Amino acid sequence: MIFRCTPSEKAALVAKAHAAGLPNATLMREALGLTEARRRKPVPRVDPKLTFAIARVGGNLNQLSRWINGAVKSGRASQIDALKVAAQLVIIERQMAQIVAAHTGGNCA
Repeated sequence: MIFRCTPSEKAALVAKAHAAGLPNATLMREALGLTEARRRKPVPRVDPKLTFAIARVGGNLNQLSRWINGAVKSGRASQIDALKVAAQLVIIERQMAQIVAAHTGGNCA
């Protein structure tokens, strides 16, 4: 559907849709009574450093998973040292606590 409006009217509509967290089309359908938009909370902005740190920890988890899966597939599951796995999981848990503390202002243990 195409309709004419002034640039200032368009800017007001776009701003209203943005403030409501809705696409422009949904705002228009809602205005016509064709739909009720679901109100969603806006996605919070995240510090890129936090994203990078979480990705690094995720990489560690991925390596640990691959190591365990490889041992299971090759029939060496009985050779998996549970203490090594537990130690790696503790390291990952501590990394996560440090990351959270660094980005929330808390102290890390």
